[in-house]
Amino acid sequence: MKQRKVTAVVLAFTMCLAMLLTGCGSGDSNTSAQSAAGKKAPSEVLVLRVGDDEIYLNEVNYYALSMIKGMGVPEGTDMSQHYSADYPTMDDAFKAQLLAQIRQSKILYLKAVEEGITLTAEEEEEMNGLIDEFIVSSDQEQLDKFGLDKEVLTKIYTQVGLIRKLELQIADQIKADDVGYGTAENLVFLRVELDENGNAIVNEDGSYSYLSEEEQEQQRQLAEEALERLKNGEEPEDLIQEYGLEETSGTIHGTTDSMREAYGLADGEISEIIENDYSYTIVKMTKLEDTEYTETIHSYQMQTAAQEAIEEQENAWFNEFSISEDDLEQDVWEAFTFQDFL
Repeated sequence: MKQRKVTAVVLAFTMCLAMLLTGCGSGDSNTSAQSAAGKKAPSEVLVLRVGDDEIYLNEVNYYALSMIKGMGVPEGTDMSQHYSADYPTMDDAFKAQLLAQIRQSKILYLKAVEEGITLTAEEEEEMNGLIDEFIVSSDQEQLDKFGLDKEVLTKIYTQVGLIRKLELQIADQIKADDVGYGTAENLVFLRVELDENGNAIVNEDGSYSYLSEEEQEQQRQLAEEALERLKNGEEPEDLIQEYGLEETSGTIHGTTDSMREAYGLADGEISEIIENDYSYTIVKMTKLEDTEYTETIHSYQMQTAAQEAIEEQENAWFNEFSISEDDLEQDVWEAFTFQDFL
């Protein structure tokens, strides 16, 4: 028996499933896969197995509709058009993607069951509401055609719910760091020349291309004037606009420790002119310990770390789970086409 590992796919399939709350796609004939199976109802046509889980045509139909919806495929798209050397037609490419997504979703569902994850009564109530919304917003003839009744929808939505809880379980293990961040405003009066894209021009030896001494002196005088106006209570954003510094100046952030070390300013304090190879810069400290910005950064960091952890764990599960091509009903799968949904 030929075995292979499941490979990861790019599309976030569970998200597509959750987003599909409107009507089914169009198509006037019975699916080719159903026709090839002898006019059986979609719920009676076995398409593939993943472990001990059997996936029938009605479930595959829902996954296909979700994929079309999630990818925004226009109605009437010709799925027979050329795609690539690996996948001669768009239909071939979409089917390969669909098969990988179904297998991955099933593996995650089986892992969730193995972990003992279940839905609460409140979660089941919410799920039933989504199912009812899907049914009400769909054409009944289309639902019948693709075999999308309450039973199969409950099965699919339950699986999606368990997968989400499995991913949240992984994400809950991620902890935020304890680094704080600060916020300041800076006014930057350049000493160097810029190119048309706003980048500092660098000479062949790696040095900056400086403004003339006269121009640099003018910039220093403007910086001194701006510093005095800041100390007299004028707002940084007003001065930035007046002096035309929008491309180089504005709000800056950094860790609390790095900003304390770099500027030595308390909240509301203004630096003297900081001269460096690049500019004459003035800094006004807004909040050395900016709780709101720190929470935003921590939230982003946790989301990124959680997503990476989820992908790493899921890919490990996919690689451990061997898939047999013998588990695929070849005649039904070969007859299946996305054209039936467009």
